[in-house]
Amino acid sequence: MTQKSGPNRRAVLLGLALAAPVVAAGCGGGHGKKSASKSSASTGPAPSDPGRDTTIMIIRHGEKPGSGDPGFDEAGKQDKKSLTKRGWERSQALPRLFAPNGTGAPVSSGSAPLPRPATIYAAADQGPDAGAHRMRQTVTPLAEVLHVPVNTEFAEGREKELAAAALAATAPVLICWEHSKIPPIVEALGASGAGGVPQKWPDRFDLVWVFTRRAGTWTFRSVPQHLLTGDA
Repeated sequence: MTQKSGPNRRAVLLGLALAAPVVAAGCGGGHGKKSASKSSASTGPAPSDPGRDTTIMIIRHGEKPGSGDPGFDEAGKQDKKSLTKRGWERSQALPRLFAPNGTGAPVSSGSAPLPRPATIYAAADQGPDAGAHRMRQTVTPLAEVLHVPVNTEFAEGREKELAAAALAATAPVLICWEHSKIPPIVEALGASGAGGVPQKWPDRFDLVWVFTRRAGTWTFRSVPQHLLTGDA
């Protein structure tokens, strides 16, 4: 469930926490609570079905712990399944990319504008098949600005079911996932044949893969986020 506190209060709390240095980010549902909303059915058209027009965007979660750079949960406690300080900064910056000033107006990132997501998925981080919290943490500040629930119905390993749900969901769709499992999502969507799709996700956290299906044909573009210092 999305917290009722506004983005300004969340930003203040985050700034105070990072100065500690810990992170207190406004993520819907909080640690230990399920922020999912089963707003999209788990069934949908087969990926091979030309289906209706849609736009599906995929991002990798924000930066993860490694090489002495720890992760922090929403309470500022060190947690290897959570985002690092930079990962939280990316999470807080995502609304500038998809919803600048909270308006949901499109923004240009060196190519065609990115649309405002109407449906948001992140990998499950609660329950028997739960993975890391990073996917949910990455998109929750954006979801709160857009007033769109984060659907965490699908765990890693259920990419085919996720793809079917995304194809049936209200578009544009945004998926935040573990990078090594993104190619199976693309394949399950039936979009792997679109021109220019890499076989693997690059070793980067600052990209948006945009897949657009029109009249049964998929097109692909990779959009740099350009949100943080050091983004390519």
